[in-house]
Amino acid sequence: MLHLQQFLIKLGLTEKETALYLASLQSGEQTATLLARKTGIHRSTVNFVFDELIKKGFATKEMRGNATWYAALPPASIEYVLLQKVSAAKKEMADFLEILPAFGSLQNKMSLVPRVRYFEGINGLCRMLDDFCAVDQTVLYISGHNMMHPKIREYTYKVYIPISSRHANKNKIILNDGARAREYAKIASDAYDEFIFVDPKACAFTLTTAVYGNKTAFWSYDPADMTGVIIENQLISDNMRAVFFALKERFSNYSAQN
Repeated sequence: MLHLQQFLIKLGLTEKETALYLASLQSGEQTATLLARKTGIHRSTVNFVFDELIKKGFATKEMRGNATWYAALPPASIEYVLLQKVSAAKKEMADFLEILPAFGSLQNKMSLVPRVRYFEGINGLCRMLDDFCAVDQTVLYISGHNMMHPKIREYTYKVYIPISSRHANKNKIILNDGARAREYAKIASDAYDEFIFVDPKACAFTLTTAVYGNKTAFWSYDPADMTGVIIENQLISDNMRAVFFALKERFSNYSAQN
């Protein structure tokens, strides 16, 4: 009996509607008084609940003299109820698809307000790396890269680089020159199509920046400050792309000579 009650509740019946439907199904046509005795539900409530069952397509009623007789519809009629729900769901989906562009237009207007996510510690920074390579798209990096927590470097080499290397869209990176940076350029060559090295004496990057899609990330690989933030805003990401290409033009000579 319990599984029948659970199924009926999933169909949208309340507990009292379920109890009265099953009681009426067992007993056949009954008056509100008889159903009240059988279920312990107050007579006036039985009248109200059965009216709801009738609206939902699970019951009927018939006037005989001064009394109202209620009856649960056969279980086979539930199939019709389900078919109605399927039909209604299809119509709702069609309506949704029709108005979806309107939602998109509203979302574009709201996107001017940045969505900001904060990350902390080794696990948090690894989740940021996951976000960078979640979609096959070009990511623009500006990075110190010579100072990185060993656990983050290990995750970069074992997880991030293999995933990014399989992408058709290759990344670009501007990074402070140094032994670690040169090592990274060799190991990650399949994930990037440009490495632009910068003289750290002329421009020392203390954070790493990533620009991808409508997102801009800033984070510290420094073991003393393992924090980061991802800002989701098209204006900010467009601005940081401009910064990236300005830096690329500024330091292209150094990179070519070294």
